[in-house]
Amino acid sequence: MVFYSAREAGNFDAKTAFAATFLKVAALACAFITLLLAAIVLSYQGGAWILTGEWSSFSISEALALAGIEKPPANRAATGIQMIFDWGLDLPVSGFLSAVAAILMGFSVFAASVEEQFGKR
Repeated sequence: MVFYSAREAGNFDAKTAFAATFLKVAALACAFITLLLAAIVLSYQGGAWILTGEWSSFSISEALALAGIEKPPANRAATGIQMIFDWGLDLPVSGFLSAVAAILMGFSVFAASVEEQFGKR
């Protein structure tokens, strides 16, 4: 067990509070940007739905293809981890981005609680 003097402990608490504040702000900003991207994807899908009358899904693999990252051709005999990987790439982009934004908001809430705990000392 390590014991700190009051001066060292206060310095440690201040650094922890500063790091927690930075994490809170950065995670919240990234969550906002991620939700903005999800809203753009959903509005694009909604607009296409209104124009064509048919909902078109927009998968992660399609988004990666638009970004120039092509997935390798599917092996028909693929089993195990490759099937799980392919299934993950077929998930909708908007749902994935919303889940990432929720995780980032959770980090922000956690950092706010750490900031409050170490900022009062």
